Amino acid sequence: MLIFLYGPDDYRRIQKKRGLIAEFLKKRSEIGLRTFDLAARDWFDGFDEFSRSEPLFEPAKLAVFENAFEIDAPKLAKILKPLAGTRSLTVLLSERDKPVKALGFLLEKPAIPQKFENLTGAELVGFIGAEAKQLGLRIAMPAAQFLAQVYAGNSWALATELEKLATLKAAANPAIERKDLDMPDLEAAPNYWALLSGLKSPDVRTRLSTLEKLFAMGDAPAKIFNILAAQAGQKIPQFAEFDFMVKSGKLDYEEVLVDLAIS
Repeated sequence: MLIFLYGPDDYRRIQKKRGLIAEFLKKRSEIGLRTFDLAARDWFDGFDEFSRSEPLFEPAKLAVFENAFEIDAPKLAKILKPLAGTRSLTVLLSERDKPVKALGFLLEKPAIPQKFENLTGAELVGFIGAEAKQLGLRIAMPAAQFLAQVYAGNSWALATELEKLATLKAAANPAIERKDLDMPDLEAAPNYWALLSGLKSPDVRTRLSTLEKLFAMGDAPAKIFNILAAQAGQKIPQFAEFDFMVKSGKLDYEEVLVDLAIS
């Protein structure tokens, strides 16, 4: 079976991917789950062994492909096409872009495609309400409409902002009104994302200057790191390694960001 998630809404697409993995693990053991980074040289040997093996106690397997579009499309098609109708092995792919012609079968049955466009209008406002509810918040319509305007096209940043609001609101009064959003960082959100793009500058001085400004604004280093990780593309393995080092206590997010800025 092939499951193909695609589209520019990184947050919802990644949440769907995580949900599918979690659903698999509810019914199956971790033995049947493997992630393969197709940007790595030796990925195919590991996948070939995984796909051919027949674990004694785990008949169903899930292979998660990262950076699938980094390799030659015809080569990838040759690998995936025979798996489209299988039940014992599922391959899960998540990419921002549509597939090229050679991989067009990912958009057709028996593959299972799902598109994640950036939400707009009532759909975006509804998404904000649903995300707020999951965080234990109630959000008034004017507040939801304001957030939809500020964070249009960036649901990852929107979800991060809602999480921040959830930590600020008292449990006894979890309602978000429009007046609660009259904060400088929200009003300046569009400029904020323009500033954040400076971290991708080829000039190390610009990257360091941008990082200094972000720190001066009081932005949490973890938030900056997570936003950059969501846009990392083929550098996701590098961000994953940094994240592991932070969570294991070897580094903190501020050190990681400085390292990324000067590298």
